[in-house]
Amino acid sequence: MNQNAKCPVPPPTSLMRRMAVRTACVPLVMMACVPLAEAAGPTMELALQTRDHDTGRIVAAKEPVDPAKTGVVIIDMWNTNDCMTNAQRAAALVPRMNKALEGARRLGMQIIWAPTDVASQYVGTPQRERAIALTRYPMPHIQNFSCPFSVPTLRPDKCMCGPGIVCRVHYGWDQMDPNSVIAAGDWIAGDPEELYSIYKQRGLTRLIYMGINTNLCVMNKPEGIAPMTSAGLKCILARDLTDAETSYDPSVPFTPDMGTEKDIADIERSGIPTINIAEEMRKAGVWNDSWIVEMVRLTPWGTEAWPYLFTDSVKVTLSTPNQKGGAIHYTLDGAEPGPESPLYTRPLEVTRTTRLRAAALENRRRVTLFSDGYFVHLGSLPPKPDIYLDQLKPVIPARAEWRWEAKTNQAFTGGPLRIRESTYSKGMGTRAPANLLYEIQPGYERFVARAGVDDDPFRQRPEARFLATYPSVQFQVYIDGNLASESPIMRLGQEPWRFDVKIPERSRLINLVVTDAGSRSPLDLANWVDAGFVLKR
Repeated sequence: MNQNAKCPVPPPTSLMRRMAVRTACVPLVMMACVPLAEAAGPTMELALQTRDHDTGRIVAAKEPVDPAKTGVVIIDMWNTNDCMTNAQRAAALVPRMNKALEGARRLGMQIIWAPTDVASQYVGTPQRERAIALTRYPMPHIQNFSCPFSVPTLRPDKCMCGPGIVCRVHYGWDQMDPNSVIAAGDWIAGDPEELYSIYKQRGLTRLIYMGINTNLCVMNKPEGIAPMTSAGLKCILARDLTDAETSYDPSVPFTPDMGTEKDIADIERSGIPTINIAEEMRKAGVWNDSWIVEMVRLTPWGTEAWPYLFTDSVKVTLSTPNQKGGAIHYTLDGAEPGPESPLYTRPLEVTRTTRLRAAALENRRRVTLFSDGYFVHLGSLPPKPDIYLDQLKPVIPARAEWRWEAKTNQAFTGGPLRIRESTYSKGMGTRAPANLLYEIQPGYERFVARAGVDDDPFRQRPEARFLATYPSVQFQVYIDGNLASESPIMRLGQEPWRFDVKIPERSRLINLVVTDAGSRSPLDLANWVDAGFVLKR
């Protein structure tokens, strides 16, 4: 996957602007609680780490810096990602990042957010408007710089979730992580020239980088390390606040932690120094070791809002890359883990729907935040029905004009029925909330179907794919008013849910329901495909 394909910046639609008003306010509400930068203290001495270009041997050095002339650049801390594991690993950085940035502000460092693809969503905020209004400085080109070692080896059929049901690229991010604290004195840069202009006007001499997708975005985005180093700026990577986009293969084993370590080492070999920024804040007296800011990383990492679906089994790896002390304890029923909970020693083999919760403990005291994962077992593929829904006439309830009528053998929008990039010829396209009510005939034995979020609008319209985080639906089957079967929350690009529901004797009505999963959106477009009834033999 090349960098251009990964990180496009489309013009915002009017719908995106309306959403930006809502979403951008979440982190900005917190600004009043964050003090402006205090007067700069004495010069700091950073412990820099690089590696020998040929041997990879670690080379340590000390360098004095003036905090008032140091900028901290945060790249692409988005609210979601195409890969659910990638998204959750990014969110796991936020508590530590908030505390590191709080310390950096106290020392007088300038905080600059560079959310690239979603910068346009922050127009109207003081942090963004200040950057837009800057006198622009053209960026020079001093040298040609690239990192020849850190080359992504991503394949379209792979993602950080591992060898199971891989995620599909959807570009659904539309803001930075809502838990990120953006202070009143911070900047939000929208392009590399804006970043360079902030650098020049604030009299900065160094930029410390942190953020996600180290090998793709932190290094190679237009506001990233490689372009800024080419412009002659001194750049440093915070190795404890970054995460690479790599892969997961528990059979080797190879984990995202290992991939991130490799990419950091590659960057160091290219001559870019790294620091442990929490350690630097600790030396400067602005870090409290009693803070609990780490999370156990789950790989793969599904949540209740974005479940990880699997067929036979899935191997889940737990790790604490930034928490060296402590042992990981976990539960498999959603209960709070404690000292008496099972101790993690090797990847967990999950074979049924499981709510996993984990935390690291040291001397029976919790030293991490709780991490939650949700893994949902998919049943066997149902057979094709003997009677498809398009052969039946649904029972139309009173006041039908109030309903969003389902479309037969096409999506609700009128396009083809498409789920997870596959097209189906038979099915019903709906917009949640919706229902389809049918009479049950004496010869019906089972209801069978596949069901998922329609992806055609996000495939056909490039600007719409940036709204792909919004669709979320849940499918339910009721027989005579009783819930007979239901899916988990379903998101765009997920494998369709599989229904194979036995119909009790003397049943009268079956209602096929799609709810909006508690988040009403006009993009909740849901398809029942290959749906109908298997007859008694």
